Formats: sequence, C-alpha cells, structure tokens
Amino acid sequence: MHSARWDWSYDMKGKKIGMIGNGATAAQILPEIAKVASSVTVYQRSPNWVIPREDKAVGPLKRAVFRYLPPIRWKSRALMMDFRESFYDAVIDGQSPFAGMIREMCIGQMHAQLPGKEDLWQKLTPDYNPGCKRIIISDDYYPAIARDNVSLETRKIERITESGIDVEGGHEDYDMLVLATGFRTVEFMHPIKIIGANGRPLSEIWDGGARAYQGTCVEDLPNFGMLYGPNTNLGHNSIILMIESQSRYLNGLISAVLAARRSSRSLSLKPKPDVIKAYNERIQAVLQNSSFADPKCNSWYKNKDGIITNNWSGTVVEYQQQLSEVDFDDYIIEGDGANAVMGGSKRKINVGRVVEESQVSLTTMAVTAVGVAALAGGMLLRNTRFMESVRVR
Repeated sequence: MHSARWDWSYDMKGKKIGMIGNGATAAQILPEIAKVASSVTVYQRSPNWVIPREDKAVGPLKRAVFRYLPPIRWKSRALMMDFRESFYDAVIDGQSPFAGMIREMCIGQMHAQLPGKEDLWQKLTPDYNPGCKRIIISDDYYPAIARDNVSLETRKIERITESGIDVEGGHEDYDMLVLATGFRTVEFMHPIKIIGANGRPLSEIWDGGARAYQGTCVEDLPNFGMLYGPNTNLGHNSIILMIESQSRYLNGLISAVLAARRSSRSLSLKPKPDVIKAYNERIQAVLQNSSFADPKCNSWYKNKDGIITNNWSGTVVEYQQQLSEVDFDDYIIEGDGANAVMGGSKRKINVGRVVEESQVSLTTMAVTAVGVAALAGGMLLRNTRFMESVRVR
C-alpha cells in the first residue's frame, strides 16, 4: 500500500514488511510499524540528512510564562521565525557555516543513536549538500533502524514479484510492501484539466516545466490564481507563511475584478508573458547555484530535466515583501471595466504582510522590562509612603 492510500483495516502485527523509500514519509511510518511487525526491511536508494526534532512536552512553568507574559510569548515566536529564516543559508549554500553545522548535527545524532555501527554510518551518510533533498526532522528514525527486527537494504531493486522483491544478487519474500515513494510533486494542478485563452491548455503552457508569476498566476489564464504554486515551496521555513502572502496578493486581484462586477462591467487580468519570463529567469539563476541543484542527488524539487520547479529562491521575508503590493502594470488588463477600475493613478494596491520576525531585540526587551519594573517599584514605594503619611496624620 502507498502511504497516501493507507488501508487501516490491515493488521500488520507479526507481519514481514518491506518498505520502499527512506524519506520524510518513511521516517514517520517506520518507527510505528516496527513496533508491531515481525520484521521490516527498509529499501534505501540514497541516504538523507536527518536532524533532531527534539520533541518534548511544554512544561507548566513555560505554559504559565507564555500565558501571563504575552511579550515573552511573542518574542519566543519571533525567535523561531528568526532561526528558521537563518536556516536559508544552509539550504541555499552547501558550503556555508550553517550547512556545516547541520552536517555535524546530523552525524552527531546518527553516531549517538547508532553507537558502534560503522557499517550503518557509512550507508546512512549522504555525499550531497544538506538541502539538496528535503532534510528530515526526526528523533526516532535512527532508533527504529537500530531495532533488532529492522534491516537496511541498499542494493538496487530489480523487480517486484508476486511474493516479494528481487534485488541484485537476492530475493526476499514479504507479507506486505509499504510504498513510501513520494508523490507527483512537479505536476501542479494534476489531475485538473485547465484550458486557457484561445483554447491553450495548461499542459502546453507548462511544457518544459511549471512556472507562474509570484507562484500564483499563469499566462493565458485570465482571472486565475492558485496557492502553493510553482517555486513557492520551502526548504527552511513554514509554507503557511508563503500561502498567507499568496492569499493577500490574490485578494488584491480579486478585489479589482469584483469592483468591476459591482458596476456591471467585466475585467480580465492575465500576467504578461515577458514579466513571467523575467521573473522565472531571475529565480532560476539563484536556484541553479543552490544546494537544491546539487547534481549528486535527485529530489522532488526538480522535474525530469533538472529544472527546480518547486522551491522558492529566497527567504520568506523577501517573498512576503515582494507580494505585499499588487502592481497592475504586470498584467494584461482587458474588459469594459478596465478603465473604471484601473484608471487614473491607481495602478498599485498595497496588501501588506504579516510580520513574524523580530522587531525588538532581546536587549531592548530586557532594558524595557527593567525600566517597567523600576517604574512599578517606584510607584509602589511612593504609594506606600503616602499611605503611611495618611495614617500618621
């Protein structure tokens, strides 16, 4: 069964299982099925960088601090954003100090959780830059590999048979095969069939690789927008932040179309082909020199021609700033509502962005806290002296 088509009625207890794949999906499945299966063999094509999740409960003291001292909660969230944004250096530049730190973290965790297993260290250590493939965040993948009932198979799969798997130089029978083999990630909008202006299908527009202006709008598709489109995936931060920006940007376009409709007019907006071309060339120039383009690995970030169609080329903040304004000069504007809605000087709409990164330093917060405490203490002391003077009178 494929991970996306899981049969929960199947009882895996005591079964001999072969799992094809060792990426982010497999890292979630293996620790659970290994608890009940008689044996699990993991078929690995290439290893992955695995960093600690450090998953643990949030204690009552920390909960109380976050609940009753909101500025600390706000700052904690902002520091998370700052840290994840700094992660960009690691996934974009495989030789950066941050990338080196990730290598050390991954290898350190591997050696600690697989002590003395040099044969596994060699098989599980990638030879490509961190970020070339999705970095796996897990505390329990390596401990699952270390179980007595789990084995790692790195020989090439030759065929799937009625009873199991043939590899180079051997065969193994299984009760069940788990396909943790990924998804059709470069086929955006699949399986929806979309026909654009002049009968031009989306499959033709995207021949050679999916691309969209700001990752949201496509040439020859009037009044069309999408979330999580080409080149908006991340290797270092939360996709939710990207989708929020896309939602704001698309709402700016939608507002213009709705304004035309309210006046019983029509408005068609399509991104200009030359604008899309320049935008795509700009981001691909960065991506082709990034860790995502490392020739030592294949990933779901790339299409069959090696073009990176999935990932964004910059930081989240850069993307948020870029989509904080809708510039209608980037669009072909048609319809009898064009002049009424887009006339005059109103060629841009500011849709803003959500600011998640730190705006105030820890030093400033500490100084402010001390100042507030001193002020409160002074007021309390003054009030105490006043009450004492009243009692004396």
